[in-house]
Amino acid sequence: MELSWTSFILESINFLVLVWILKRLFFAPVQRMIAERRSAVQKTLDDAGAKMKEAEELRAKYENRLKEWEQEKDRERELLRKSLEEEKARQLKRIEESVLQERERMKAQEGKRTSELREKLQAEATSQALSFLSKFLNQFTSPELEKKIIELTLEHLRSVDAPDLQIFRSEGVSAGARIQCKSAFSLSDLARVGFNDVFKRLLDQPAEIDFGVDPSLLAGVEISYGAAVLQANLRDELRFFSEVR
Repeated sequence: MELSWTSFILESINFLVLVWILKRLFFAPVQRMIAERRSAVQKTLDDAGAKMKEAEELRAKYENRLKEWEQEKDRERELLRKSLEEEKARQLKRIEESVLQERERMKAQEGKRTSELREKLQAEATSQALSFLSKFLNQFTSPELEKKIIELTLEHLRSVDAPDLQIFRSEGVSAGARIQCKSAFSLSDLARVGFNDVFKRLLDQPAEIDFGVDPSLLAGVEISYGAAVLQANLRDELRFFSEVR
């Protein structure tokens, strides 16, 4: 078979025309479509990348927020723990103070009851002692004991100082009173003379004395002149000790 250059050239021209037609009518739209598709894919990839980046940023943001939240919870938990410990300490201190106050109150009450009981026992003991002493001394009440008391009383009256004399005089003289002298036993004439002499000196004038007997005095005398009263007897001495307790 011989090569026909004419056929070759025509075939070549046909091929080139076919290639041009294909390029003109087919490749250009396909390439444009491919380019558009590639652009769309790239846009999708870019959007996906942006979304991914945004998602990563959000993830990092939320992770940081979670860390901050955990730290905040730890701080709040620590503050709550400290607050509870402080409140516990305050409550314990308040309870301790309350217990201490209650203990002091009970101690004071117990001390008061003990003191009252001691005073009561002392009063009872003193009362019993004075009762016993009174009964015991009653056995010794006699004119002889009274005589001794009167001697001591007269001796005391003879040694009264001048200021006391003035007070004694003013108490009775201002009221125009008479001297009342009571004794447990009837006074002897000697004792009456002694009182007359003593009160004459005290009043600086003759004394007017009313003598009387009062057995409740037990032994001794009770002398009154106006508002002035001299108690030198066993009954009032015992009563004095009874009140002093």
